[in-house]
Amino acid sequence: METLSKKTAMKRGLKMTCPKCDNAPLFRAYLKPVESCASCETDWAKVRADDGPAWATMLIVLHMLAPLFHYLTFKLDLPSWAPILILGGLGLGLCLLLLPRMKGLFIGLIWATGAPTS
Repeated sequence: METLSKKTAMKRGLKMTCPKCDNAPLFRAYLKPVESCASCETDWAKVRADDGPAWATMLIVLHMLAPLFHYLTFKLDLPSWAPILILGGLGLGLCLLLLPRMKGLFIGLIWATGAPTS
């Protein structure tokens, strides 16, 4: 394995490109990593991120939505259904946007640390 800093591998994964070479996409579908990189031929099939990306995504999104929840609930005079729709839609959109990026970040970190892969 080529020596590469964890920070660089994580940044490349966050961009959803190959953490090793940064020249090819890391995913073939929304959350499906490529079997191997088209450029450097690194095998990505065995690097599994499992639940880490979902946990990180929810942690970030919920911390972003908490102040908005407080503002919508206690500062504005809205019907009770309005904050639910606003927060639900915004939360869903942010989760869908961040999840593949977090998965790429975790794949880059797992690869850069040389963690055992299944």
